[in-house]
Amino acid sequence: MADTATDLVPGRSCQGCTLCCKLMEIDVLSKPRGTWCPHCDRTRGCTIYASRPEPCRVFHCGYLRIAQLDERWKPAKAKLLVNYESGHNRIVVHCDPQRPGAWREEPYYSTIKQWARNAINENGMVIVWTGSHAVAVLPHKDRDLGNVRDDQVLLASTTPSAKGPIYDVIVVEPDDPRISAR
Repeated sequence: MADTATDLVPGRSCQGCTLCCKLMEIDVLSKPRGTWCPHCDRTRGCTIYASRPEPCRVFHCGYLRIAQLDERWKPAKAKLLVNYESGHNRIVVHCDPQRPGAWREEPYYSTIKQWARNAINENGMVIVWTGSHAVAVLPHKDRDLGNVRDDQVLLASTTPSAKGPIYDVIVVEPDDPRISAR
């Protein structure tokens, strides 16, 4: 995701927030989701800021980029971080493992459910990550996907029914033939 400073909402900053340093996976640092980066000083920020890796340089959370997300959505306050993964066509909510239910509180939950209704129309999905634990947020339910390995794939599916389509998300292995059928 190559965000630029021009994408940012005027007047917003990371000041007082380092939650992305905990919640996001950083491959080049071998840092998994849900654990603090060893280079993060929670009171001062990144201790290698001048030489931080590219993924850290280009990342801007949803709070910094989406004007409709007000101050309640600042990650340090909300204990969750919103991101869009264009390669997977999904909205991702990374939740602090110390507050795993934060995404189910208002104003977050009703907004996330609306995103799920909109995502279906665009063949996308909404996923909540708490460390390696994933929940698919669907219009009619929230589907606990359990712990998902990095090599596994989240696959959206639609099943016709008498009451209309039933949407779901499943976890499949990387060699599952249903992946190439998409």
